[in-house]
Amino acid sequence: MGQIHFKLNETLEMIGATRNKIAVESKTRPATILDLASGDTKTIKLETLVNILNAINEIAHSHGLEKTFGIEDIIQFVPQSTENTR
Repeated sequence: MGQIHFKLNETLEMIGATRNKIAVESKTRPATILDLASGDTKTIKLETLVNILNAINEIAHSHGLEKTFGIEDIIQFVPQSTENTR
């Protein structure tokens, strides 16, 4: 079975932002950002993801980064290794 890997911390490092800054800019509870960054979240609303991504992209563009960040920069699906299926 595959796994979900949370990449929010790596993305925040890339854009030079803190979890608190993303929480404020996205109008998301800091505890939600912490849970998402640490991988402790079990559910997340799509609206929350959109707000977080909008904040990440605004900050990134204000720092001169031309990359547009998407869901894959926050959450990544890691498929099961074929070696584990044998």
